[in-house]
Amino acid sequence: MPMDREVFERDFHRLFNPRSVAVVGASNLPGKWGFNMPLNMIGGGYRGELYMVNPREKRVLGFPAYPSLKDIDAEVDLAVIAIPARLVAEVLADAAAKGIRNAVIVSSNFSETGEEGARLERRVADIADGAGITIVGPNTMGIYSKTSSLCCLGAPVFPRKGSVGFVSQSGNLGVQLMTWGYRKGVGFSRFIGSGNAANTDISDWLEYLGDDPETDTIILYIEGIKDGRKFLEVARGITPRKPVIALKAGKGRQGERAVLSHSGSLAGPFELFRGAMEQAGIIEAETTEELVDLAAAFSSLPVPRGARVGVMTLGGGWGVAAADAFDREGLELAVLPDEVIGELDRFLPSFWSRRNPVDIVGNVQRGNHYRVIDALTACDEVDMVITMGTLLGRDFWIENMFKTAVRPFLNMVRHRIALLPFFQLSMWKGFRESLKRGGERNPEGSGGINPTEAWKWTDTALIRRLKRLMREKGKPIIAVAVNEGESSASFRMRNTGVFTATTPERAVRVAGKLARYSRFLASRS
Repeated sequence: MPMDREVFERDFHRLFNPRSVAVVGASNLPGKWGFNMPLNMIGGGYRGELYMVNPREKRVLGFPAYPSLKDIDAEVDLAVIAIPARLVAEVLADAAAKGIRNAVIVSSNFSETGEEGARLERRVADIADGAGITIVGPNTMGIYSKTSSLCCLGAPVFPRKGSVGFVSQSGNLGVQLMTWGYRKGVGFSRFIGSGNAANTDISDWLEYLGDDPETDTIILYIEGIKDGRKFLEVARGITPRKPVIALKAGKGRQGERAVLSHSGSLAGPFELFRGAMEQAGIIEAETTEELVDLAAAFSSLPVPRGARVGVMTLGGGWGVAAADAFDREGLELAVLPDEVIGELDRFLPSFWSRRNPVDIVGNVQRGNHYRVIDALTACDEVDMVITMGTLLGRDFWIENMFKTAVRPFLNMVRHRIALLPFFQLSMWKGFRESLKRGGERNPEGSGGINPTEAWKWTDTALIRRLKRLMREKGKPIIAVAVNEGESSASFRMRNTGVFTATTPERAVRVAGKLARYSRFLASRS
């Protein structure tokens, strides 16, 4: 008789920290799941025992191959099953006989294909329930665990280690989002591609991550939920301690049909689900892109005290774009007190905005950027800061040095060689004048670039400044990046735990979610 799924105690510790893993269906053929999964475990740095199971091979990837699980003369904590669906029940029975408590079933062709597949899946689940085996899948891309360096994944994705726990009902989308997360500096503690969830529900994984000391932030990609009441009950117990961020798929009629054909899940009316999520304190992401943004933000920024935002912008347009988004995100432009305006008056041009957003009108003295950020962060009327156009780091500096000096020089050599000595003399004269003026304030403008500030333009200087301010004041600072890409300064900043947004609107969106979570926490106190 199958064991009640609510009764048997799951051994999640050995699932995410296995001392040994057996791969059933292990293969030497590139592209097969039985090749990809063990290869990615090796590549990810897993140091436990690996056992390859394939009755037609003597060795797989250099490891001895065993005819079956029963032939392995050692304990196995985790079975990874990558064989045709019709053979899975027999292998799972072998796993039960061997005392294995966890199985990742990669195989597809189960409930996602229709009633016949669903019957096969129920049979597999019954075997697992009777033996107390927790199944990840079937139809899964696998799992990842930081603590054991276990990249038990079907794709060559090696996540950055961190504190974000991720449950995804789509394996492909999950590994893609971890790749995007890597580029944004998001580090993961665990990943579970839940697949068809034969004898688990998303609530089981959420509950585990809620108690997991390695996980501080939880993100979910949800297509359907078996027991919505249980899910919300579990979430309510976690959200006051850890932020839970969810992207719900199947919001419309056509999306619901796509969900059913993908994972076999049933998606309910979205508006009802959205209201229930909000009451439980779950933060909703509207797109995959936003889910990654929110994972990066909530795992690196402090939660603000309120919704009042101070904005610094290098030019007025970005400030207007940000302010336009405030109303729909439930944010307020902080009203700056006279003493703060007076402080900024001392070093900004006389025609600066003198209000929030603080438009520094193209001021390119790095020290002034720092002074504005310092003043806004220290202001009691400001709960969080968005800084736009702070020219993040040395890549932008080097690129602009080429544009402003090297490229004109090369074109003088090509086309105006006769004027080249005068060009050089003028450039040298201007450089010496800049050195002489130093940080001198010019009430009619920015005062020009101050070469003595070069150290302040380094990535390290800005990172240290922002992290120190957030640590001391407990206020999030969101920087809008000037440049993107893996070679950019903003990418390196993200790798050190400083969140950056790619547009003013996305920065405001993140700030709005932070403020919403702050209101939820305040309502619970």
